Amino acid sequence: MKEIINYINGEWQSASDSKVSFSDGGFQRGDGLFETIRFQNGILFKPEKHLKRLHSGLNLIQIELSKTDIELISILEEMIRQNNIPSGLLKLMITRGEISGTPWNYTGNPNVYITIRPFTIKPTEPVKVLFYSEKQYPIIRFNPAIKSLNYIGNMLAKKDAEKAGAFEPVFYNRENIITECAIRNIFFIKGKTLITPGLDLGVLPGVMRDTIMELAPPIGLSVIEDSIPFDSINEMDEAFICSTGIGLLPCYWDGWNSTFSMTTLLKERLDSIITYQNNED
Repeated sequence: MKEIINYINGEWQSASDSKVSFSDGGFQRGDGLFETIRFQNGILFKPEKHLKRLHSGLNLIQIELSKTDIELISILEEMIRQNNIPSGLLKLMITRGEISGTPWNYTGNPNVYITIRPFTIKPTEPVKVLFYSEKQYPIIRFNPAIKSLNYIGNMLAKKDAEKAGAFEPVFYNRENIITECAIRNIFFIKGKTLITPGLDLGVLPGVMRDTIMELAPPIGLSVIEDSIPFDSINEMDEAFICSTGIGLLPCYWDGWNSTFSMTTLLKERLDSIITYQNNED
């Protein structure tokens, strides 16, 4: 397999030769944001939505990025061409820049890093989730939510869940309200209603999350963003998780099961939308 080419501040560098400055505040302090962007058949999936969320986060943490959206999309598309990977994921990282002099003094412009990888094989059957209290982990929940480079609590929970035989952890907060997964959003279906935790809980406004919410009404599902008590989950008829990387996956937990009838229909619609957009663009 051809060696991966990364983008580092205007330079194309092979993975084995890629160099990152030790004075970069993003890597020293987690001072930056990232976006994971899907591409299929060489075409980016909803890059404008990803960049809108990125800019919203950058404004919140006061990082001024000089590159325009047109420039960023051009670089992302060039990444796909440089690596000759037809379908996969791009990770765009923006850090505040280089630390110089005093501990909180930064010099120069923000740093831009982009990596790429093909899709990994995803499960074809419903996946198991485990529910964890956020009190167990050093979870940083910003409100409004941002895709911070600091994901340590999320990664610890994901590692524990996988060790316990689950695909993904789902968090509930100190008030025992469901929030989100370690790296994904979660949805429930009860009757003809699609329910997902609200953004006021610090839940990330995922691009796939938004897409699924747009697809639900045409198939007869009303959509509610609400507080979902942990002790109500067994009352749900269906459940699934979603993200840029996996799309939509039905999920279950011990002591609960489902036929996933509406989930299957939503997944078919989502897969069709992804394919349709990429064929049309």
